[in-house]
Amino acid sequence: MFDVGSVLPVDRVPEGTNLLVGGPAMTRKRELARSLVERGLSAGEGAVVVTTRDSADRLLDVSPPIRTATAEGRAGVIDCVTRERGGDYRERENVRYISSPGDLTDIGIRAAGFFKRFSDEDRPVRFGLASLSTMLMYADTRRVFRFMNVLTGRVQQHGWFGATVLETDDRTAFDTFAPLFDGMVQTRHNEDEGRVEVRVLGLEGAPTDWKPF
Repeated sequence: MFDVGSVLPVDRVPEGTNLLVGGPAMTRKRELARSLVERGLSAGEGAVVVTTRDSADRLLDVSPPIRTATAEGRAGVIDCVTRERGGDYRERENVRYISSPGDLTDIGIRAAGFFKRFSDEDRPVRFGLASLSTMLMYADTRRVFRFMNVLTGRVQQHGWFGATVLETDDRTAFDTFAPLFDGMVQTRHNEDEGRVEVRVLGLEGAPTDWKPF
């Protein structure tokens, strides 16, 4: 079981679980997914993170747990941003640079490399992808669906835990990708309380109560 109690309104999720994180704009979805990864790293687990919105440098700056685990070889980061934006980059240990968020083949190859290494080490791993919506701007829905089918399948096969962010209010997109996931993490603004809240659907039947995030 993977401990998520400090982030979600459930204590643990079973091995092989994939969750889809979604909600309105400005409800900290990427931060939530990152927190789920960081929770495992703080407990000595490993991680594979695909970032299509923030560069690896920015991700490592805002997340000391991911930065530390990457330096220690417990985490791998796949940066789909820096090269596409024409930024300077230098290949380094445990950080891979992809030409664009639409290069699904190269992303898959790099992810498979990290997956194999961590599976050989027999280490519990959390997989994070933020965000699926950016990929859909570069590649058609069928290609992205097939790509995610492979990745979520590998998470399930290895008994790991995955959190993928979908940043859109388009119900069609959610309906398309929902079958690949075991449950969903929803976020919302609570205007009365002036805070972001989160709940989990699908893991234990009925939705959980909303919890501050």
